[in-house]
Amino acid sequence: MKLTFRSARIIFISCILVLCTSCTVSAHETEENTANIALVAPLSGPLSEFGWSMLRAGRMRLDEDKNRRPCNGITVKLLALDDKGNAAEALQSTRSVTNNKSTVAVIGHLTTTCTLAAFPVYNSSQLIHISPIATGEDLEHIESPFTFRTILSEGRQAMSLADYIHRKTDVNKVAVVHENTPFGNLLRDSFIRRGEEIGLSADTIGLTGNSLALISEATKRVLTMKTGAVFLAARPELAAVIVRKLPQGIDRPLVFGTYRLVSEEFLERSGTSSRGILAAHPCAWSADFKRGMAVKRRYEKEFKHTMDWVAVQTYDALDLLLWAIERAGPHAPSIRSTLQDLDSCARARPGLAGPLYFNPSGSLARDVSVAVYTGSEWVLRED
Repeated sequence: MKLTFRSARIIFISCILVLCTSCTVSAHETEENTANIALVAPLSGPLSEFGWSMLRAGRMRLDEDKNRRPCNGITVKLLALDDKGNAAEALQSTRSVTNNKSTVAVIGHLTTTCTLAAFPVYNSSQLIHISPIATGEDLEHIESPFTFRTILSEGRQAMSLADYIHRKTDVNKVAVVHENTPFGNLLRDSFIRRGEEIGLSADTIGLTGNSLALISEATKRVLTMKTGAVFLAARPELAAVIVRKLPQGIDRPLVFGTYRLVSEEFLERSGTSSRGILAAHPCAWSADFKRGMAVKRRYEKEFKHTMDWVAVQTYDALDLLLWAIERAGPHAPSIRSTLQDLDSCARARPGLAGPLYFNPSGSLARDVSVAVYTGSEWVLRED
């Protein structure tokens, strides 16, 4: 039978309408059975190297479950958004997150400024927010029942290192070398405050500049104090110069620092003097940690990139959310209750970087892991 042009046109339009109806039903069903997790990171701009590290780890963790039956019949999807490492862009990205009704949680951001800009929107929208990377002290003052931080702030790192020195070494007096900046003063005050609480004595040496003369004078004072340990409350570039000026070998006291000393910048600037440095490390583990080593090998084989601590922290964040959604379903209040139940080490969720459990404000409650740099890698101190 030969169709007229008008008949053919009617049939074509009818088919389009049927297809569109099918698409609408399918989209509706997908929305009801999908839980989206937004990962917001700098995927472009000067910090994009770290943003892509986050995204690779998130995708890999989600892909590990691709052959599993969806938990609770819910398919979890990962949505990647670019905040460019800029607070204004981070705030702009929250619109894409909150406009998607299937989104139940957010992982991000890389920087403290981006996190502070975006979290009020997540809170008002009652979205679960996991903050795995940013360490700024202002984040300790976040008041949101939906935000959970899986990394310690700068001040908490300093306090935890004071605890470590007191418990794990025979040192009873520490030289605190700090830069006279808000950052350096924060680390100094946090360390000293905790030291006073536990009976660890500290003498301070302030640096008002980064001239070699001032740094040389500071290192001389460290040696005359005859302390058993030094805590470096300084940025990586300044800490590296101080370390290079300290004597090497048995005459050098134990040298401690925060996560900042784990950076490539510190290791490159300090050279061979970095050997033996002790630092709070966000994801150090021993070689016999089979799960961690297996994940690391898989990541590096698939992406041809080193699995850095940013990737490990992001992997743990997504793993935590997948576990919570499986237990509680795709509803933010239920997920929040499940995460709040992780309130002690005994009830913690295992992570590659360490056990995940929270204090009542949603901050990570465990102490830092301390690692020593051997000259080629960071090795967990298990004393």
